[in-house]
Amino acid sequence: MSIARDLEAEHRSIDALLEQFVSGLDEEVRPGPFRDSARELRQHIHVEEAHLFPPLREAGIIPPVLVMLREHGQIWTVLDEIDAHLDDEPDPAELRRLCEMLTDMLGAHNDKEEAILYRAAVEVLDPVVQEQISNAMVDDTLPDGWRCEMA
Repeated sequence: MSIARDLEAEHRSIDALLEQFVSGLDEEVRPGPFRDSARELRQHIHVEEAHLFPPLREAGIIPPVLVMLREHGQIWTVLDEIDAHLDDEPDPAELRRLCEMLTDMLGAHNDKEEAILYRAAVEVLDPVVQEQISNAMVDDTLPDGWRCEMA
């Protein structure tokens, strides 16, 4: 698998977990699927910001990286807001609204990321660097207290 396919597969996994959470809101608020999705999404963002974006910047792909960093910050803020609602008296309607906002943000973000940055990673990054990023997807863990650059 190429690095692009690996990263895209993570997008699909995150989307599926988020959908599982939203589809269960009609019955009861079960934080587990959301927290699983959020944990995977935060880890994914960490790998991108710590391992993928630096070599892309070095390759001169700066404006698209800056857009993705800004969007990561916006996504992170919504994740925090949903987490806060889950810690209080969760309102299913408000959680659904926030999750729909998150889903819309992720859809637009992922489309750009996949079409521009992931394609660039395959085309311009050395295969050794690509392998290091793939390894980080498996081996790297989100450091305690880490927040994305623009959160």
